[in-house]
Amino acid sequence: SPAGLYKGGYLVYLCDSHTHTRISFDCTAFLSDMMAAAVQAGVQELCITDHCDLLDGDGKPTPTFPWQEALDQYHSRGDAPLTVRLGLELGSAPYNPQAARAILAQAGEELDVVLGSLHNWIGAQNNQDFYFTNFTADPGLCRQAVENALTHTWKLVKEYPDCYDSLAHINYPLRYMARDGQHLTLEPFRDQVEEIFRQVAASGHALEVNTCRSVSLEEWLPLLRWFKDCGGEYVTVGSDAHQPEHMALGIPEALELLQEAGFSHVTTYQGRRPVLHKL
Repeated sequence: SPAGLYKGGYLVYLCDSHTHTRISFDCTAFLSDMMAAAVQAGVQELCITDHCDLLDGDGKPTPTFPWQEALDQYHSRGDAPLTVRLGLELGSAPYNPQAARAILAQAGEELDVVLGSLHNWIGAQNNQDFYFTNFTADPGLCRQAVENALTHTWKLVKEYPDCYDSLAHINYPLRYMARDGQHLTLEPFRDQVEEIFRQVAASGHALEVNTCRSVSLEEWLPLLRWFKDCGGEYVTVGSDAHQPEHMALGIPEALELLQEAGFSHVTTYQGRRPVLHKL
């Protein structure tokens, strides 16, 4: 039978557009491992989006990316019963847009998609990754973190639209607040989020639903509805898998959320141009 997900008697295009390999600092899997896992999961289109963070976890500037290693790995993929795309998760572009643009220029024409992400505080907390912030004892720090992330997300989508194609995990800081027992949503920041979404939509960019390996799903429905109301058309889906066993976790549920929010297609990218697949 063909790869993919059957629902209601028809074939849904199963894609995972946010995954990692050993090129990322926090992953040891080879591309061949991730491809095999994708085939096993019924994925029809896999995109590898290794980390290129312009700030490392401790806030140290890291203005380069090992493109030769990444391209060598990509070229060694061989034949597979699925489509494999080359992407990049570009973190903290507003911190150093010159470096971001230089890195993207080095990629050549094979680059299919750029995920725009913000993992770090910028201009506060020593620019460290939100992962390393202890939110346990200070609920006020949670609000500061969200405000910092949204401020620089706005800067990304408004001033540096060439540095991303799909806006990755806009709810990233919330992961670590929940880890530390603080439960915050983006509802109190809705006006700011919708301003970002209107800019994403107006510039023809995509929003990413990041399932965080199936951990993060329920909060996406209201965000998708906001994006739709703001004129959003393009939505990518990604598991953020860093291990083969996490491949495509939560993707079928994410596709259902897209439908529930009123979207008729899921988006992938080829040559940094959106490709629509009917839900």
